[in-house]
Amino acid sequence: MKSLTQNSIKIGILGGGQLGWMMILEGRKYPFAFYVMDEPEAPACKVADKCFTPDDYKKMIDEVDVVTFEFEHVKEEALQYAEDQGKLLPRLNTVELKRERWKEKTYYKEHNLPTPRFYIANDGEEALRILKDEFNNVGVLKQSRGGYDGKGQYFIKGDVEKYGFIKDMKCKFVVEEFVNFNYEASIIAVRDRNGNFKAYPPTFNYNEKGILVYNYGPLKDNRFAEIAKRLMDSLEYVGTIGIEFFVRDGEILINEFAPRVHNTGHYTLDAAFVSQFEQHLRAITGLEIGATELLSYGGMVNILGTDNVPLEVLKYGKVYWYGKKEVRKRRKLGHVNVVGSNLEDVKQKIDIIMKLIYPQGLDL
Repeated sequence: MKSLTQNSIKIGILGGGQLGWMMILEGRKYPFAFYVMDEPEAPACKVADKCFTPDDYKKMIDEVDVVTFEFEHVKEEALQYAEDQGKLLPRLNTVELKRERWKEKTYYKEHNLPTPRFYIANDGEEALRILKDEFNNVGVLKQSRGGYDGKGQYFIKGDVEKYGFIKDMKCKFVVEEFVNFNYEASIIAVRDRNGNFKAYPPTFNYNEKGILVYNYGPLKDNRFAEIAKRLMDSLEYVGTIGIEFFVRDGEILINEFAPRVHNTGHYTLDAAFVSQFEQHLRAITGLEIGATELLSYGGMVNILGTDNVPLEVLKYGKVYWYGKKEVRKRRKLGHVNVVGSNLEDVKQKIDIIMKLIYPQGLDL
């Protein structure tokens, strides 16, 4: 029988943000070593065994046993090199879908996965024409390449004149129907190298201007997990994934997926026996994935664009501070996890924390 220490391996992480930071902290309970590719002041570099600048990506990848990423928009040459060496998990096919929105949306359509109605435009002028002809000037224009947390997205509700500048943009767009959803939700799931799949219960998410403000759960609906499994199986995915949905009159539509650990899964650090971060490490290193049942109801509040977190917050939740030096509007500086005996308990704590951190209201 193999022992745990026989799995003592070196894990390379491309990107040094808070997701990598939490991945390393959760992985310290195992005999792993963590190497990070980012600048030395990045949160994950502060807790890594070694930190490599992006220029030294080959050196890092050559030294480790397996490579993963905490953010898909990292140095493309590093991702490709890790893939070429047979070390990258999840595989490059998942990242390639995220490099261009049109590829991601087309993938859903080709694999019969539910998603809002959309068209692909080759430039801004065509995008505005499609918006008029197909959606009566009410819809969402998304730049195909780049952008996250609401960046590169334009929500147009008949006020086309405000967006005349789009006509001169020479990039591809996804033109999508405006979904009048009842609520937004997400699911965190994990799949290992042998195709074993597990999912945490879905959560309710509250977003503003394309960025998550808070979430809580569990929600009880098995359809989310069924869709997640179909997507992950089709990609032969290995690791943790985050999938965001719109729910409209009982219909579930995929908005987008993230091929990594995800902001909406932070609550699993305290509400689950095995967190999303530990699950990811287990999956990519060949260990058995753990239980995804929750130990309690849970939720999370993002700390956005402020470092003013009153101590009173600690009466209601548990703070995770990422150690970023600069405070900027919309920047994620930390989060607060909440647990409770029922959903109402969690929601009440979230309401109090929101008022404590954002007494003048949220400015995004």
